[in-house]
Amino acid sequence: MAAGAIADVLGVPNSSLSFHLAQLQKAGLIDQERQHRSLIYRANYAAMNNLVGYLMENCCAGATCGVEPQCSIDQAQDEGKRA
Repeated sequence: MAAGAIADVLGVPNSSLSFHLAQLQKAGLIDQERQHRSLIYRANYAAMNNLVGYLMENCCAGATCGVEPQCSIDQAQDEGKRA
């Protein structure tokens, strides 16, 4: 999804969004691609799954953290393919 479209959907200023996208990219959780004059961002689901796995193993000690997921990983991956 283009950065401007993300800002519109989230209702955040472009400058704030740019900061957060840069941090997510630096962490390897999103990928950035230039298409003409636009920057397109995509979720890096493999990195996100690794992060969640690490957090579950090391922070939650294998127990649930008391938060129910709002969508399944399959749904999120399907939506990411459409971006």
